[in-house]
Amino acid sequence: MRKVVGAAVAVAMLAGAPAGAACWSPEQTAAARIRDLQSQLMVSTLKCQVIHVDLTKEYNAFVGGNRTVIGTINTRLKTFFIRGEGPVGGQSAYDRFTTSLANAYGASKTNSTTCEEARALATEAAMMANSEEGLLLLADRAGIAPRLPGGRCETMASAGASAGTSAVVTAAK
Repeated sequence: MRKVVGAAVAVAMLAGAPAGAACWSPEQTAAARIRDLQSQLMVSTLKCQVIHVDLTKEYNAFVGGNRTVIGTINTRLKTFFIRGEGPVGGQSAYDRFTTSLANAYGASKTNSTTCEEARALATEAAMMANSEEGLLLLADRAGIAPRLPGGRCETMASAGASAGTSAVVTAAK
């Protein structure tokens, strides 16, 4: 009976996740947040150019000053997607994910105030000098919380614990 209930709980937990999507560990979530910060700054740099505010110097300083951590988090993200979808599907899933991060900022308003805010964020991010923790603090302050397909593992574990308790109680009746 316990095996049947356990299997039912496992199937119920998997049914809510898209095919190939695994839950995101704290390390993978951190990588997604830093990648989202990079996307926000990149899109802001491009959008601000349209209104003749040039953030290229600040954006390039951010990328140059954090090249190692940016490479590390991108590798972490690619590995996550490749493990779930295989080499070809994983690369495509990574590309879709990073594109969706950038697209989320495409419709936001752009004016001199938002450009100066982006300039300040890029300048501060450049000073983090490859500190993942520092970039995460900036992402927190900027309210960066990317949508994670499959959800966070902690959330999934909590849902599983609740579902497991509920399923056991139901089965006991």
